[in-house]
Amino acid sequence: DFFLYNNHGNRYHDDYPFGPGGRNPFNVTKEEKVKRAMELLHRHFDVVTVADHATFVSRVLKLTGWKHIDMPKTNVHKGVLEFTKKEVEFLQKGLERNGDFDFVDRVKLEYHDYLSYLED
Repeated sequence: DFFLYNNHGNRYHDDYPFGPGGRNPFNVTKEEKVKRAMELLHRHFDVVTVADHATFVSRVLKLTGWKHIDMPKTNVHKGVLEFTKKEVEFLQKGLERNGDFDFVDRVKLEYHDYLSYLED
């Protein structure tokens, strides 16, 4: 979300072209947001993972020789979450409109197994 929405929504500046603040103050397209998000990943992050956290942890521990440490799970909702079909459809449309699906697809494509050379 940070890459696609950025933090301008928390700020108010009179010089924003489409009014103060908001999630997309410069009214860029989802394609532009995805392109910028990928640029930020390339510039500022050495390791990128999407899904399959357990495999990533296993690889890092194997490569580094570190011991596994259980992380306490705090700040989690322990109840059941229920959504209506309408709510899910609304969320999916927002994710599509914003570029979230495109961003995750690009990350998966560009970063899939990119650290595998370390295991050779």
